[in-house]
Amino acid sequence: MVLLISAYGWLITCFPSGMVDRTTGAILDLDKSPWLAFGTLDQEISTQAMLYISSALMLLVVALDLAFERTGRYVLALAVTFAGFVTAVAGLCLQRTADLSTLWGVKHIPKFVFGLFWYHGNTAAFLNLSWPVSVWLCQLLLHYGLRTFRQQMALAVLVVAAMVQIIAVFVNISKVGHFLLIFEILLLVVAGLVVWRPHFETLPFSKRRLALFALIAVGLMVLGAWLSGAGAMLGRWDNFSQRHYDDPARRHAAVMALQIGADHGWTGTGPGTFEWVAAHYTPLDPMLQEGRWRHAHNDYAEFFAEWGWPGACFFILLLALPGRRLFMALRQAFFNDDRYRMSFERRAGLICFATAITSLLLHAVVDFPLQIDAIRPLFAAMVGVVLAMTSSSASTMSRRDMNGERKRAGE
Repeated sequence: MVLLISAYGWLITCFPSGMVDRTTGAILDLDKSPWLAFGTLDQEISTQAMLYISSALMLLVVALDLAFERTGRYVLALAVTFAGFVTAVAGLCLQRTADLSTLWGVKHIPKFVFGLFWYHGNTAAFLNLSWPVSVWLCQLLLHYGLRTFRQQMALAVLVVAAMVQIIAVFVNISKVGHFLLIFEILLLVVAGLVVWRPHFETLPFSKRRLALFALIAVGLMVLGAWLSGAGAMLGRWDNFSQRHYDDPARRHAAVMALQIGADHGWTGTGPGTFEWVAAHYTPLDPMLQEGRWRHAHNDYAEFFAEWGWPGACFFILLLALPGRRLFMALRQAFFNDDRYRMSFERRAGLICFATAITSLLLHAVVDFPLQIDAIRPLFAAMVGVVLAMTSSSASTMSRRDMNGERKRAGE
């Protein structure tokens, strides 16, 4: 499926049907046969986009192969944790009320915004993707015991990294980021009570002390977030409630993207061309006339606009086929199927990684995290890791079934 998506993207890139005039924004048709000019509206833009997309897809395959080994999973998880921690620290240290309107081309710039990933909502999506991985590493250290001073220091560092990332999400004042952060926390707490309850006996301290540590951590995060400026989020939520929890501009932008996809038939406009095509549609909608829409604030609608119906079908298959394996693996993790030998590491990893990936997929409905070149590779690597965990479970069952059949045949 990865090869199929890459091949289709490069096919419509190599046979452009038009060219964008950078000065005027006009889209010029190429004087070529329709059999040779059926693809993207600008080859240069699509080539650059496809280089990033192909790199992310290759990283998915590399991460999938690397994550089959336990050491590979640990290395990737540490890399994700480090990336999330550095991003959180950079955002907390560099947050300012600087004039980002010139950079972003947006008039409304709230205070305490992180000037990262082009839009503060994407920063929240990145952090919500990374901090559950830090939680997974903490769980592994607790499960295998804190026998040495090095293990205790590693746990302390990982706990601080996870807390700083969570604080940064609140300070970044992304409304969707706040909602999905709470969603992730609740999901992991429920999963912990259901799945990890039999393993509480392996903890190096009592349940009461664990609850005390958790309360202290929550108190420190609330205090740190408030002192860092998270109080501004109350004003944001108040303004949002006055608009009846609706954002008409984003809704109209998503509808515009769907209209672009419908108008450009089977091939779409080409990877990376949404900004230039949208400039010809925004004058038709009074809600979208101000500013320039680089992205649709809905990755799925923008993907349909740029890739057309075939690309949409490939994207659905890319989600559906691995999603089925992930669903079956999560079912085994929650219900503890005796036919499967699933370790604590894999059960906890499947839940934490799946929670983070689901968070990003939900965030992509209202922002554009999958269009950011720094988020796309991280997402691809995490998908590769979680698929490796599901494949390990499947292969374990296959080996056990084969051994059982051999024993029955011997008898």
